[in-house]
Amino acid sequence: MKNKNSVFYMVLASLFAALIAVFTAFIFRIPIKIGANSAYIHFGDAFIFLAASILPTPYAVAAAGIGGALGDLFCGGAEWIFFTVIIKISVALIFTSKAPKMLCKRNTFALFTALLITVGGYYIAEALIFGNWVSPLLSVWGNVVQIIGSAVLYILLCGTLGSRLKFK
Repeated sequence: MKNKNSVFYMVLASLFAALIAVFTAFIFRIPIKIGANSAYIHFGDAFIFLAASILPTPYAVAAAGIGGALGDLFCGGAEWIFFTVIIKISVALIFTSKAPKMLCKRNTFALFTALLITVGGYYIAEALIFGNWVSPLLSVWGNVVQIIGSAVLYILLCGTLGSRLKFK
């Protein structure tokens, strides 16, 4: 029985990784030019939040890291993959799938924490990549918009799926 569950979770994690990659690279992707960086705003993070609210932690972490990395690769941003994997895994770790509802107190608080991790993580990543600690300040607003947009989509998805998914 345990083997059957692990196959189910691997398949679900793979589907989430694909959703994260597609929503990062192709769907609702808004390119922006900020200082030295050509960035984009996307809503792939909503599916990281959702995966981490549904899947056991190891599977959610794998979906977040793989999906985020593929999203960067598809967009031509291979230099960001290392940082993205660390940031997306960190975000997935703060959510829980053990609550009776997807949008529980912990996951609601995790949305705010995800904002801090994403903004701080990509600020450091951009500073290290470009060797400048001032210019990354220009891209902070893009990360804020990205996480707020993803949080709104996540809340809508939880409202839609929350009554249809059976937990425990």
